[in-house]
Parts: sequence; structure tokens; C-alpha cells
Amino acid sequence: MREDIDKLVKAISARQSNRHYLPELLESNHRDEMNRFIKSLDPPFDTDVELNYHEVPNDDKIVYFKGPPQFISLSTSESILDKAKAGFLGELVILYAESLGVKTCWMGHFKKKEVYQIVHNSSEEESSKKIFCIITLGYIPDKTGLLDRFSKWRMSKKNRSVSSFLHEDSMEEFPENIRFALDLAGKAPSAMNSQKWYYHISTQDEKYTIEISKPNNYQHFKWKHYNMDVGAAAAHCWLGLSVRGLEPIVSLSTRENDVIWKFMCK
Repeated sequence: MREDIDKLVKAISARQSNRHYLPELLESNHRDEMNRFIKSLDPPFDTDVELNYHEVPNDDKIVYFKGPPQFISLSTSESILDKAKAGFLGELVILYAESLGVKTCWMGHFKKKEVYQIVHNSSEEESSKKIFCIITLGYIPDKTGLLDRFSKWRMSKKNRSVSSFLHEDSMEEFPENIRFALDLAGKAPSAMNSQKWYYHISTQDEKYTIEISKPNNYQHFKWKHYNMDVGAAAAHCWLGLSVRGLEPIVSLSTRENDVIWKFMCK
């Protein structure tokens, strides 16, 4: 996966969520590349999250709009740590798809009965692992729909500065490479583009520690798995640090209902 990091970083600025797809299967080379990348995932933490590529059988519908005939499932336990890791891994998959020209969308609102049957061949109640999100992926028409144009407008209006994310106790001056990574983290998707996370930067013994988390016990009014969103921001930060050669040491911990990501680097 390391050889793909440059591609993923370049895809960050170009990506946007899409909800209007052509009813076409992925070309075989794109399908094979997606499966190769998923199998090659080597995150900087241990994980039991399962990601798999699926084609939708028999013209079934898995979302409440004109969805594509394939998707990525993310199966995990109900722990907040696993949800955060799923957000991290899923965002890497999205960025790789975007680098291929395949369009994507995080979907927390989907047809659970149909998806569980495709992924686990069982009901939600019978499944030992849960699916809190899927990723739709496919090709889009030249003329995008109203939802996609609205999404693009929303994203263009919410490119916040790094300083606007800084915790009140954070350092305000730090190396440009770290600022670059945090700028990428600020481009991560989130529920209704709310971006409710903070950065806390500290230093000791010539090493910097970057902390990313959501405010204490923050709960989005529509989306109760917000640690996944922070996981996506953490993925962007990790990519930015890695592409600049900082080789961060990554750790995760919990604080009540919040997952705290820490990146230590020189």
C-alpha cells in the first residue's frame, strides 16, 4: 500500500461525494485494482475490520437513490475503536477509487436488509459483525444531479483553516510538514460536512505529538457513529505525514464515548 500514498494524497483535493450514478458495473481493471488495494491495506494499527467489494445482484436496490451496482462493505464490532478504524480504512479505499476515476460516497443510510443479505447472507440480528456504513462506487454521468451539485457547493464552502481546528491548549506554531498534514485532515468528509473535531499539538524531547478527536462526548444530531468521521480525518493526517517522510507512530485510546488519535513524529 505504501507505493499508493502519493496517489491517495493527490485524490484528497479532487474527491467529492456523489449520489447520481450510471447503472454500470466497474470495468474489470478497476474492479481488480479495488480488490488488490483492499487486500494490500496495511494500516498503522491492528484491526479486525473487514472490507469487501460486492456487486449488487438481480437489480436489487441498496440505497434510497439511483445507486451503482457495486459497493464496499465495512463490517466491524460495535466498539468505538473499531468504528474509528473503519472510518480510517474506508477513507483510504475511497481515495484510491477516486485516484482511478471511480466516484464514491460514504453512506450511513442504506437498505440494511438487502445489504446484510449480500454481505453476511443473514439478517442484521443474526450477524456477529455490524455494518454501520457502506461505500457506493461507480461511474457518474457527464451532467451531475442536483444532490451532487449541492454536495460540491457544500464542500467548497467548508475548507476551514488549520488554526480554526486547534484546541485552546494546543501549540499554535509547529513545522510546516505537520501543518500540511493537518490541512489535509481538514478536507476529510463528515456528517453534513460538520467537521466536529479538533487538533492538539504538543512537543517533548524534540518530538511532536498530534492529537485528533471530537469534543468531549460530542454527538451529531443525525449520525451517532461520529468516531468514524474522525477516523477519516485521521487517515488524511496520516497520509500527509507519511508523504512528507515523517513516519508517524500511531496510537488510539478512548475517553468515554470519544476515540483519541495520536501521531508522534520528529
